[in-house]
Amino acid sequence: MVLKNHIKKIPYNLTPINPFMEYAEVKPSKIHGLGVFAKKFIPEKTIFWHARPQDVLIMTKEQFLTLMTSDKSPLTNNYIECVLTYSYYEKDTDTLVFCLDDSRYINHSSNANSGTSKDEPGFCAIADRDIQPGEEITEDYSTYKFCPWLEKYRKFSEFHCW
Repeated sequence: MVLKNHIKKIPYNLTPINPFMEYAEVKPSKIHGLGVFAKKFIPEKTIFWHARPQDVLIMTKEQFLTLMTSDKSPLTNNYIECVLTYSYYEKDTDTLVFCLDDSRYINHSSNANSGTSKDEPGFCAIADRDIQPGEEITEDYSTYKFCPWLEKYRKFSEFHCW
């Protein structure tokens, strides 16, 4: 099965705890809707999110195309919009990663304080500088790779992570 080949490549956090629960919480954001805020001081280079298998839903190109070619109801269309809004593209596995945990509420900033690590495998986020308690945690979406098989949905990419 295609999905099993992708899952073998995923550098999941295999510990019982995602550090996100220790470091972050969701609150109303001045940037957009809900946002993620530091519960406590997060030192620069700290991994504050590292996905466990239960924290993300992996969607392959084949799965996405099956969904897109199926009959649609308003609820199905809402689901598709949700996937396109809260997913990011992982180039190494050629998959969309839908964040099931609260990390999906990390908002965009061109002056972001977090992002992906060049030293760590995917599926984690680090503080790019010290983040103070109560400060909104942001990422620069423009640094993420665009998903080549989602070209026709590019209208979503201005503010989304794929």
